[in-house]
Amino acid sequence: MVSEVAFYLLSTLLLTLWVFSKENHLLRRLGLTLMGLGFISFLLKLVLWGENHRWSVFELLANTTVGIFYFLLVKFRKWQVVRFSPVVSLVALFFSVLGFVGGKFGGGSYSVLLHVGISVFTFTLLMLSAIFSLFRVVAQNRLKRKELTLPLGIPVNLWIKLERGFFFFGFIFLTLDLILNFLWLEVKLKTAVWDSRIVATILLWVYYWILFHADRWGINPIRERFYLFNILGSLMLILSLMVTRHKF
Repeated sequence: MVSEVAFYLLSTLLLTLWVFSKENHLLRRLGLTLMGLGFISFLLKLVLWGENHRWSVFELLANTTVGIFYFLLVKFRKWQVVRFSPVVSLVALFFSVLGFVGGKFGGGSYSVLLHVGISVFTFTLLMLSAIFSLFRVVAQNRLKRKELTLPLGIPVNLWIKLERGFFFFGFIFLTLDLILNFLWLEVKLKTAVWDSRIVATILLWVYYWILFHADRWGINPIRERFYLFNILGSLMLILSLMVTRHKF
């Protein structure tokens, strides 16, 4: 994990300089290369030591975020996804550092990693939605002050679309993840286990269910302050990953 942190740290520094240097393409290429090397080092570790390594949910969360970014970067070039690279690199660095202090679980089989991977993908969507909410607030505040410089040069309506889109799919996958959790427990352990991690996931689902439907049905003040409740949900999610554990 040390190598990933080093790569993501250097990548974040270079991509941040790229944003403030009138788009120096050399800085962008170097930053993207280093972020890619961090992701490759994670994949090599996954292949070589997957079943024996002591993983952290935050480490998986960091690299899932980078993986989604590179998929979008290659698949949807016209979206100019590269503009989000400083944010992605910073998020990967943040979660990689958190991986040293929390969210660890033992090795186990690849079925365990698959189970955790689905959960991590779900959490990644919800975390990205909250990050987009944060940038949306910054952009709206700048417009209120009649400032023309927006975060990463991205208009407010695009931040809102990203915020809502990632939240929608995050909630859908959270619902599927909860169902798969119970199915996985039934197959593996032949029983339901009500440990702190599962209870926390259920509580998160209830919170996001309320937020999802309140937004869809136009219930205020939740809809007007959706960004605030979305960010609050991400903080609860991080806290849940840090302090709860499975008993199995």
